[in-house]
Formats: sequence, C-alpha cells, structure tokens
Amino acid sequence: MSWSEKRRRSVQKLITFSPDEWKRVDALHKRVSRYTTRYRSFTAFARKLLTDGEIRVIEIKPLTDPEPLAREISRIGVNVNQIAHWANANEHITPVQVEEITASFDRIERLLGDLFDDRREAGKAA
Repeated sequence: MSWSEKRRRSVQKLITFSPDEWKRVDALHKRVSRYTTRYRSFTAFARKLLTDGEIRVIEIKPLTDPEPLAREISRIGVNVNQIAHWANANEHITPVQVEEITASFDRIERLLGDLFDDRREAGKAA
C-alpha cells in the first residue's frame, strides 16, 4: 500500500517562494491565524486560499479601542478596592462612598454593554 492510498488527501505538491514572497505569505498567514484557529496550520491556510481563492475573517472590534476601555475598567477597579479597603479598616462606609461604588459599577456595566452592542452590530453586518 502506497503513501497516497492511506490518505484522504492523496495529491501532494511542492511550492517554492522567493524570500520576499515568503515574507508576504507568512505575514498574511500570521494575520489570519491570529483571528481563527481554523487556519493555524499553514497547510490548512494554503489549501483554503488555493481552492477558494480567498479567506474571509471578520474581525469584531469595539467602536472604541479596547486598550482605553481596559484602562478605564482597571481604574474603576482600583477605586472600588481602595474604598473597600478603607471600609474594612474603619468598619464603616459613608453614603457618598456607596454612591461612588454604585456609579463605578454602572460605568462598567455601560462600557461592557457598549462592547457587546458593537459585537452584535458587527455580526449583523457580516
């Protein structure tokens, strides 16, 4: 029994690239594989690209850059932790501090809600 008879994909081809072509192909593969596990192997990526002529990857990004969003949520978390630490140390908390915590959680809820709304909108557009 030969090698090809044991395989579902029995046709094998060798392809060569110039160093510049390989840089471009490798960069494209890395960019695509960052967003989907389906094309993590170069073989799957090349097969899909050669047979279908295209790979569609829909990147869902929030309308705002995620880095400032993460920093904002981190700052809110630090504020809440400081208030909780103070309340534990002093065994009481003022109504103003409770209001500040509530406002912080409301802000987190709005930020995350916006993020999920952006994702739903991007999914509808696809």
